[in-house]
Amino acid sequence: MLMLMPMVLALATDPGPAATSAPRPTPLTEIGRVRALPACVPIVAHANGAITQALENDRTLAILSNNAHTTDFDKLNFLQRRNAVEALMRQAEAIRVASSSGDVEVKKLREYENSANDPERKAELKAFADALAGALYRQKKAAVEFMRDVTIVRGREEAAEGRELMRQNNPVPPSGPAAEMAGAPPILPGVPDSYNKQFKQIGDAIDADVLGVEMDEGIAADHSIAATSGC
Repeated sequence: MLMLMPMVLALATDPGPAATSAPRPTPLTEIGRVRALPACVPIVAHANGAITQALENDRTLAILSNNAHTTDFDKLNFLQRRNAVEALMRQAEAIRVASSSGDVEVKKLREYENSANDPERKAELKAFADALAGALYRQKKAAVEFMRDVTIVRGREEAAEGRELMRQNNPVPPSGPAAEMAGAPPILPGVPDSYNKQFKQIGDAIDADVLGVEMDEGIAADHSIAATSGC
């Protein structure tokens, strides 16, 4: 049985030759002890709840991208490829579910934002919650689009396989030029000429979405201390 590589790659990548020397986004981490000001324990709890889901999604997106890029789908038979794709779909579904769980925590942060009396803390909480919500949304969007794209590829393959089964069960005797091609392998319209190429493109789309996730997570990290301290 095919085993997908559980390798987690670094998510931060240079956007291309046009990149400048601007500092990279601040890495998002769970909020620990706040030294300068007393921590707002309930806010920290909900903040860490959302951050945990976002960081887990980062790891799963890295695995998903790695498997989409490195699995040799073209060398797999139909059953092996189906199993491999099912594993990828489960990973994408896990991201979708985690993003929804993170959104619940962000809504709690919105409640603290709405009840905050200090304008500065209110602004920090809003910026923090907005950025976390943005990262979770982008992660969910990447997972949903991955599932959609894979479903399209898989649907075309299954339709082609169905047409081939019907052809085999209802053969039409070849005549003329067709008779000369009787011994040739059947061509299945709708099946991609290279599954590896298809999944590489899908993996590239994930990597593009990850760049936006990193930007949102960096903004959240920059506001995390001010948003969760000073109660």
